[in-house]
Amino acid sequence: MARGADPAECRPGPGSAVQADPPTPAEGPVEPAVSVLIPCWNAERSIEAAIASVLSEVGAPVDCVVVDDGSTDGTVAVVNAIAARDPRVVLVESPVNAGVSAARNRGLRAVRGEWLTFLDADDVLLPGWLQALHGTAVATDALAVVGQRVWTDGVQTWISPHYDRPDVRRPGRKSLAANPGLLYYASATGKLINRSCWEGLEFEGRILGDQPWTIRALLRAGDRIEVVSDTIYQWNRPRPGSDATSITAAKRSSARTAAAAVLVAVGAVRQVADEAERVIADPVVRLALVGAYVERLVSSDFTGPVVRSVALRDDGAAELLAAIAAFLRAAPQDAVGSMRPVLIGLALPPLLYWWKVPGDARTSAMDVVTAGAGAAAAARSAGLTGIGWRILGGIATVRRSRARVVADVALVTLSLLAALPLLALNRRLHASG
Repeated sequence: MARGADPAECRPGPGSAVQADPPTPAEGPVEPAVSVLIPCWNAERSIEAAIASVLSEVGAPVDCVVVDDGSTDGTVAVVNAIAARDPRVVLVESPVNAGVSAARNRGLRAVRGEWLTFLDADDVLLPGWLQALHGTAVATDALAVVGQRVWTDGVQTWISPHYDRPDVRRPGRKSLAANPGLLYYASATGKLINRSCWEGLEFEGRILGDQPWTIRALLRAGDRIEVVSDTIYQWNRPRPGSDATSITAAKRSSARTAAAAVLVAVGAVRQVADEAERVIADPVVRLALVGAYVERLVSSDFTGPVVRSVALRDDGAAELLAAIAAFLRAAPQDAVGSMRPVLIGLALPPLLYWWKVPGDARTSAMDVVTAGAGAAAAARSAGLTGIGWRILGGIATVRRSRARVVADVALVTLSLLAALPLLALNRRLHASG
């Protein structure tokens, strides 16, 4: 959840401000061991609770760098009042709203600690977070420590199914190369990272901008990543029926916002691939890692918006599908061509909902199919996945014929016939896995 600095990203979560006096700081300036960076925009109703969750911990010295990204409410006044009571709080102001990545980059220039963690302005760090992260880093000689997180809307608390993976949830010493499931926890939050791993890196983009930054930093940590079982981060979501929103919700509800995320992902995959080439010697391991990141993007970030955009006849569907096609062409072809989530999650839905796809989106839908089929050919993918791509490639050829009405009828019929064995295969594979 990269919220902190974009108008769509920073609506107050379910938490309310906590009125609590922070621990009295030690006499004289204390060099922090841990810096907490909080980007924010119009967060006056949640920022005090976020900062209080940082300052309430005792142990290693901490500073809290709050970057206000051009708020128009009382956020700055709230933070200034806290900073007047506690010098560990540092406010960095921007006169205009430039987005969460720009805010984080400003904050990176202000943090002083050897260790860094992030907190979104409407979330909280849970009691014990400092010992769980910093204490573990010191005790295990790790360069990065990954803690657990929970989601809450104030009514229910849960764990996302995509996040609930052994590489993320099972504690122990790990690396991205050996534990690619960690890519499903690619947000900057919930982790403590040594300065040696992130110095020189910058965030890019209002959406998904934290993923390549985090992955590159974790790649630099090598096999010195320690995963702990402690739940240290609470990710607040809007209450049911609330008019509050977040960048995650906006991405899911708007095809155009999702399209922007997909285009950011094109550069993100390139950055991750370049970093992997620098730090991983084995080309097979490098390709597997980049392929795992592509699959993570498709499964977690792209499939839902594609299905919703065509099923709900979103007027931004053409833009989203065009961005998906560009992503598939830019991604490593050896990875994309043999990837079931691309076939099932991206290429098939527009065909299954063809009668709902807006006219201007149908060309883009076919571009998605042909881009995936081209990747499958390049990868020489075999078996039923390859057969599925050949079927969809044939459908794309039918769609481009001059007999528009006949082609559309044939397209719907063929897509339904193609879908049945593909969906059955997908169910069997997941059941056996």
